Parts: sequence; C-alpha cells; structure tokens
Amino acid sequence: KHSEELREHVMLVGGEDVRLRIPFALALRQRGFEISVVGTDSPTLFAKHDIEYFDYPLHRGIRPWEDVRAVRRLREIFKAQRPDVVHAFDTKPCVLAPKAAKAEFVPLRVRTVTGMGYVFSSHSPLALALRPVYRALQRRASRAATQTVFQNSDDQKYFLTKNLVSSDRQTLIPGSGIDIRELERHSGSKTEKEALRSQLGLPDGPVITMIARMLRHKGVLEFMQAAALVCRERPDVNFLLVGPHATERNESVSIAEIERHRDVVHYLGPRRDVPMLLSLSDVCVLPSYYREGVPRVLLEAGALSVPLVATDMPGCRDVVQDKVNGHLVPARKVKPLAMAIVDLGADPAKLASMGRAAREPVEAQFTLDAVVEAYAKIYRSETVSRKQERSRKAA
Repeated sequence: KHSEELREHVMLVGGEDVRLRIPFALALRQRGFEISVVGTDSPTLFAKHDIEYFDYPLHRGIRPWEDVRAVRRLREIFKAQRPDVVHAFDTKPCVLAPKAAKAEFVPLRVRTVTGMGYVFSSHSPLALALRPVYRALQRRASRAATQTVFQNSDDQKYFLTKNLVSSDRQTLIPGSGIDIRELERHSGSKTEKEALRSQLGLPDGPVITMIARMLRHKGVLEFMQAAALVCRERPDVNFLLVGPHATERNESVSIAEIERHRDVVHYLGPRRDVPMLLSLSDVCVLPSYYREGVPRVLLEAGALSVPLVATDMPGCRDVVQDKVNGHLVPARKVKPLAMAIVDLGADPAKLASMGRAAREPVEAQFTLDAVVEAYAKIYRSETVSRKQERSRKAA
C-alpha cells in the first residue's frame, strides 16, 4: 500500500501504441510521480527507460469475450500493484480500465477520450447500429471514472449534450503534448536532410507528405488521387506516403491499391525518422475523416514549421486555421484537397508565412510541459481531496 510519504503511483493504460506515452510518462516522473504502464506494445522501450511495464490481452474490434479477458487481467494488475491513479487512453482502454480500476478500489480513475473512432467516422450500417451501444458503454465508463478528459471541444460537446458524462467530472486538455526540443533534435541537419532526399530518390521540387496508418478513413485513397491530379499540373511535386499497413481488414488500404499510384506517390512504409521526413517536407497533409482526438502528426509538423492541409473535422480543426497556417478542406473530396496543395506549392512566400504560423499554436497550447502539468494538477487535486477526507474521518 502507498503511504502518505511515498510518491503517488500513476499507472498509464493504453493499447498497441502505448509507447507513444513514454515522453508523457517520463515528464510525470520528473514531477515526482511513480510511473508504470500497461499495454499490448513491446516491453523493450519501457525497459530502456526503466519504466515498469505490464501487458494484457487487448484486441481491436467487437470481441466481447476478449474484452472480459482484458478486464480480468487489468483487475489482476491493479490488485497486485495498488496504484493511486489509473489513467487510460484510447477508445477500448477508456471503456474497460475505469471499470476494472473501480472494482479494485483504485482511488483516482482518469480516462482520456482520444477521439470517437470508427463508429463515428463510418456511415456503414454496422457503425450506425453500434452508436447506441457506444453511447451506453461510454456512459457507464464515465460513471466508473472520477475524471474524463477530452482532447477537442467537439467530442466534449457531444458527450455533454448526450449526457454521456457529468459536467462536474470532465475537462478539456488539448492534445497529448509535443516535446518540441526533442523533435528538433531528431529533425536532422541540412546535410542529413539532403542525404535523405538523395537516398529516397526525390528530384528537385516541393515535397508533400502524409503520415498515417494505411486506413481508408485516414484519407489515404484521397491523398493518392489528389497526388495524381496535382502531378498533371505540377509534375515536379513529390508525394510521400508514410506509415504501417493496418490490420483492420475492411478498412485497410491494400498494397495493390497503393501500387496503382506508384508513378505519383512514393510509399515508404513505417519509418523511424519521421521528424526528419517532416522537416524536409514543404507541406504535411492529413485528409482524415476519422474522428480524431488531436492528430499528433499535425502537431509535430506544426512544431517543425511545416504548413498543414487537413480536413475540416474534429481534432484537425483544433490545429489548422484555414488560410493562416494551412488549409482546411472538405472530407472525402479529392479536388479541393488537390487545389489546396497546388495553392500552397505555388507561392514560396505563403509557404514560409504559414510554416511560421503553424508553430505558434503548438507552442501556445500543445507542448508536452503544458499537457503534463494539466494532468499532474488533476492527480494532485484529487490526492489532496482524499487526504483531507482521511483527516476529517480520523478526527
């Protein structure tokens, strides 16, 4: 059991990309919290940073029996480790972890809604049928959580309007936090970027980059189709598509579909040098019609002063100011996307101005320090309340 003298133990719960929370975890540890992580990612990176790591069987999609197994494993972990705070990220962990934590009497149960996902991105009969189920699950999870955090105001408004969360048990903290200095450290020197450009076989001309998992609702097909339109007018433009293939069978973009556009799009697959790829890019594009929280790639590109083109969707419009730091375009529309890219590529002065403007909102509200401090304040305020309650009872 954690006594009053010991540091508060915060346990972060995520899924297959929980490694992305490592900078967040390290920043919390610098502020005096004891940190451990639960996820389905490889434990290697966590061991490198001396972060205690636990795995559990989380699966995407509709798998009730697998969800039961996941909750059982989470309860085992919480019972054995007895954290003071359980903080869940992403759709399924946000539904499963608060319930498991409450069952094991974890005092503070926080969940961060990082977007509303497939159910609200797709108009398929299945997605439409699942929306009432989603609302019921979210309402139940909100009751189990002591605090629900939203990353964008659209999601916050939806939850409040539909009575999915109590107004006194929710707050807004934009994004997951970007470490600008760390990004810049890995963005490469001029010589390194020139070498990378040569290695990729990119001729002179603007570089337009999209980074995402190869999913239809991320706008991968629209990006490739827009590239074909742009290259008819501007054959000197280079298009880069970066990211891993997806496991979701119905939503994944196949290799064959990508190959059909290889004359205009360079597909690089997953890469570890994303900061350098962004830094050598003239424009970062995300034509997603997925209900994002706040897309990390837009924040990273903005932090590196890269102009942005994104769809006018929740999360994207929290970062992109139309005609200020880039362009917002209608979702699923190829021609406006192509026109926005051409517009930026035609004017170097506009590119430079929008690049400078792209960095400003990241520095103002999306830095890692700002986001971590906001969460630390939640942890501390709840801890103070519990200690005061204990004192009253003891008296």
